[in-house]
Amino acid sequence: MNKKKEIEKHHLTRFISNEKLKFLVYNVEESETPDFIVNIDKKLISIEHTRLINPDLKKVESYREKIIKSAHKRFEKKYSAKLYLLVTFNNIKLKSGKIAEQKYSDEVFKLVEDIYLCNKDYEFRIDSRKRKARVSELIESFSVDNTRNFSHWQHFGAYLVDRIDMNWLQGVISKKEKNIERYPKEFYQNWLLLVSDFGTKASAHNFDRIDLSRIKTTFDKVYLYSFMPDEVEIVK
Repeated sequence: MNKKKEIEKHHLTRFISNEKLKFLVYNVEESETPDFIVNIDKKLISIEHTRLINPDLKKVESYREKIIKSAHKRFEKKYSAKLYLLVTFNNIKLKSGKIAEQKYSDEVFKLVEDIYLCNKDYEFRIDSRKRKARVSELIESFSVDNTRNFSHWQHFGAYLVDRIDMNWLQGVISKKEKNIERYPKEFYQNWLLLVSDFGTKASAHNFDRIDLSRIKTTFDKVYLYSFMPDEVEIVK
């Protein structure tokens, strides 16, 4: 099973196990079109799976990850130390291009290197979040330690969850809908599983005071599954 399918199946398994739904599931079959064929209550249901990821925010997150990964790789090449780093960037628009990317990566590397060289003979845990001032124009805060005996660097921070763009959501659903006409056989019902909120800002969406009944679709059922809190909302 490839990584994408593995993730999709994990989402599906969590969804169909949700206590609110009380599904009686007999079998789950991986497929291509549809994504899954599930025997629920002894009826064959086609299920299309899609992750609700804001493409613009995903680009921002990917760029941040690339900066930190570059700094991490450089550090591990120079030192053998295993550090655990959480770093939060300020809410600024990062410049693109190799020169800017290198500058950002250098700043993260230098920050960690200076802390490491000053404390490498001891167990240490340095946390800037108790300070009121931000660390720099790029970095809002950080936490770094050598107490866990494994190496892990990542961007981390709280974020405001934006309201879902209904036109974008309708477009996502309509695109998936086109797969139905390609199914090799008919099913008792055709379902769409929309998965959100799996730990990144790009996947987090605010549905408060959103009229989901405005959605138009030929799917028999559409479910909105918030992965982290394990919550289900029935769109249709």
